[in-house]
Amino acid sequence: MGSEVVNVPPDRERTDGGSVQVVRKSAQILDCFSATTPRLRASDIVQATGMPTSTVARILRTLVGENLLQRQGQEYSIGLRVTAWSAAAKAGSDLLAAAGPHITALRDRSRESCGIYVRQGTNRVSVLGAESTHSIIYRGYIGQILPLQASAAGKVLMAYDEQAHQAVLEEGLPGYTEHSITDPQVLEKLLDQVREQGWAFTEEEREPGLNSLAAPIFGAGETLVAAVAIGAPSFRLTRAVAEELSADVTATAAAISRALLAGEPAQ
Repeated sequence: MGSEVVNVPPDRERTDGGSVQVVRKSAQILDCFSATTPRLRASDIVQATGMPTSTVARILRTLVGENLLQRQGQEYSIGLRVTAWSAAAKAGSDLLAAAGPHITALRDRSRESCGIYVRQGTNRVSVLGAESTHSIIYRGYIGQILPLQASAAGKVLMAYDEQAHQAVLEEGLPGYTEHSITDPQVLEKLLDQVREQGWAFTEEEREPGLNSLAAPIFGAGETLVAAVAIGAPSFRLTRAVAEELSADVTATAAAISRALLAGEPAQ
C-alpha cells in the first residue's frame, strides 16, 4: 500500500503555528521573572523580549486571566498557579520518593483518602495523594490549591510555622461554613493544641460533610516540610475515629521524616 499524503488546510496550519508561537512568547515573558526581578512593568518586558507592545499587552492579559501572573498597579509578578507548580516541583523528588509508599500504606490501612500538602503563602498545595477505597470519598487532585485556615493540614502547617500563621492572620479568617474558625484567639488555642498533641483534626470547616486529620513532616534541623493528611466524609471520620487514627498518622509522618533525613526512598 502506498503512503498517504494528508493535506492540511492553510488556515488550519496558520492556526496551529500561531498557537505554538503564543505558547513560546508566553514562556519568553514568564522567563523574564526571576528571584532578582520578581516584579516587572509591561515596558520592562517589552524591552527584555523585544516583542511589540501590543503583543506583550495581549499576552499579559491572558496570563493574568489564567492566574499565571498577577498584577498590582502597573507591576506584574508570578501568579499563584505558577507558584503552586513551583511548590510541587520543589517538594517533588525527595519528598515524594520518601512519602509515596507510606501514603499508599496509610490509605490501605485507613481506607480513606490520604495525601501530602506543602505550604504556598496562605494556601496549601496537594503534591501527593492516594484515593479512598470506599464508594463515598473525599476526592482531591494533585496541584489543588486550598486555604490553610480551614483544614487539618493547614493547621499543622500554621502550628509549626509562625510565618504561615501570621500570614493567615494578616489576610483574615473568612468563614467557609458555620464551623469555620474566624476568631484569631480561638485559632491560636487550637494551634497550641496541635503542637501539644502532634496532630490536628478539623470538622466541616471548609466544606459541609468533610473532616480531616493531619500530622507534620520534618526535614533537616526539625524544619517543617509538609503535612500528611486524611480527608473523609464526616460520618466516617468522626472525632472518635480521628483519635484512633492519630497514632497511625503521626507514625506515618515520622517515618517519612526519617526517610527524608536518610536521603533514601521509603521502604
